[in-house]
Amino acid sequence: MNEMRKDYFKLIVLLILLGMGIYTLVGLLATGGEPTNNNNDINIQVLMRNKDVNYMYGIATAYTPSAGGINADSDPFSTSIGLKPENGIIAVNPEVIPYGSEVMIIHHKTVIRGRAGDTGGAMRQNPKQVDILMEELQDAMDWGRREVHIIWW
Repeated sequence: MNEMRKDYFKLIVLLILLGMGIYTLVGLLATGGEPTNNNNDINIQVLMRNKDVNYMYGIATAYTPSAGGINADSDPFSTSIGLKPENGIIAVNPEVIPYGSEVMIIHHKTVIRGRAGDTGGAMRQNPKQVDILMEELQDAMDWGRREVHIIWW
């Protein structure tokens, strides 16, 4: 990302967080817009209510358990941690995004919020991938595979 785009993205993240009702911001720490490693991550950390807000650029896919999407032990009625599979569940690699974390996925003008409540083989193989549970098969098919901004806290 060029410098102006990095600064613009940081401003968008801050505005989104403020718009979500996170008013007790203690500070915004960044690496000066420099990637933290070779995969173009920007280390953005917002401290609020004793929680860290984390960011990565990655891939988001979608699945529908009732239409053959794989869930815990092929059970379409339960996620890998025993939750009811419904809109708002995000499958993650729990070593990267802990179960129970609030997750926000941003793709262009689309923002999807949910909670980390499932996992899968693809997420374990690619830690920068999340899978969005969508109850309607057509919604999941329309989503497909997208490069996204992923924020969690």
